[in-house]
Amino acid sequence: MALQDTDAAVELRVRSDPGQLGVIRAVAATMAAQCDFDLDEIADIRLAADEAASFLIVRAQPNVQLICKFLVQPGRLEMSISSAINETVPPSQRGFGWHVLTTLTDSADLHQAPSSDGVGGYLSTIEFSKRSIVGADLSMDGEPSTGGGPA
Repeated sequence: MALQDTDAAVELRVRSDPGQLGVIRAVAATMAAQCDFDLDEIADIRLAADEAASFLIVRAQPNVQLICKFLVQPGRLEMSISSAINETVPPSQRGFGWHVLTTLTDSADLHQAPSSDGVGGYLSTIEFSKRSIVGADLSMDGEPSTGGGPA
């Protein structure tokens, strides 16, 4: 996902604090609505944004920002949330919240790199994407249907 490198992304910066989760959920829902997601898909995006942000907030270093980026494309939303945290997070220890995130989205990934800002710790970024299936003409196996089915 090239979300970090695009000028088309909407960026939101908030304190890495649980009190900011409502703002993140609201912006994520607004962005999902711009993708013409249905109400269930918007609810999935809100919950996915909440899980990803919460995952980073509970591990965040004191007084750091949470940086959320949203890229709206026709029928697709990509989101990235970053913060400086104190620890590395092995994939096997991502837990229930990570399972929820991967269930609600089409793809999700966690990237970590040593922080270069002199504070120490790790710059951690969770990226996920979701495609809308509203209005998509898909068969039961997820492939485009050929029409011609029973009337």
